[in-house]
Amino acid sequence: MSETSKRPTFPVVSVRFQPAGKLYHFKGLPDLSLKTNDWVVVETVYGDQVGRVAQVQTLPSSTPDYAQLKTVRRLAGGLDMARHQIGKERAQRLTEIAKDEIRSLHLELKVVMVEFALDGNTALVMVTGNVNKKSLSTLRRRLAGRMKCKINLRTVGLRDHAKALGGYGMCGAPLCCSRFLTDFQAVSIRMAKDQGISMAPSDITGMCGRLRCCLAYEHEVYKEAGSQLPKLKARVRTSKGLGRVIDRDILKGILVVEIPPDGPKYRRERFRFAVDEVEVVTTTPTPKSKPTPKK
Repeated sequence: MSETSKRPTFPVVSVRFQPAGKLYHFKGLPDLSLKTNDWVVVETVYGDQVGRVAQVQTLPSSTPDYAQLKTVRRLAGGLDMARHQIGKERAQRLTEIAKDEIRSLHLELKVVMVEFALDGNTALVMVTGNVNKKSLSTLRRRLAGRMKCKINLRTVGLRDHAKALGGYGMCGAPLCCSRFLTDFQAVSIRMAKDQGISMAPSDITGMCGRLRCCLAYEHEVYKEAGSQLPKLKARVRTSKGLGRVIDRDILKGILVVEIPPDGPKYRRERFRFAVDEVEVVTTTPTPKSKPTPKK
């Protein structure tokens, strides 16, 4: 038996507080047998909260950061679930109060999500928009006075707002962020260009107004396949003569070639060729002669 297998292992429980929310990890109790979809009470920076078990795994106690994990307090009972439901109802009320205060203060903010700790003494209010710290402090003070509890006010981005709202994407399916995305990956215009997607805003932006998260899903596949094809504007020799690549269907390996590559546009024709039907023409540009310096 190896030395690694002799090390004691402990359960690590991954918990979600929202249906498609981020996973948070906690130490499991040795005498508490937990399984997926169990409701548990855990300690967070905002106080005790009820969450749902998404995964249970065993890890050695020597795993990095294991000691910093907080412990699952208990399996959620009937009283815990009743308090959790009351917290949801209070969160709805606090949402309306927050909207009212935002209007009265003339702030450019939108309420994204409100959550209460299990004891009801602390609330987390997530908002999105542009506002200074002084205005946020005023809003926090007003909300705390009306709800008689501690208010943690946090600003989040437009993607988090879309995630909380839900809805449907341009593909007709429910938004990925509301269904299964737990973290937002960086997305760039380069990803759309590598996949040959139209640069029209309606084609590359999501409901949040930012670049669509799905642009990152197949980017590596398109990038690898595209590297095997001639680049746009490359000159190629075909069965119909010399031409210039003006478009590419990367996954099918098809090139759209304009023949001839130069001259008036009305004389050019467009043809489709498989990548193995063309040959890239490499031409070495004539170096420009340097001007003779004046004496």
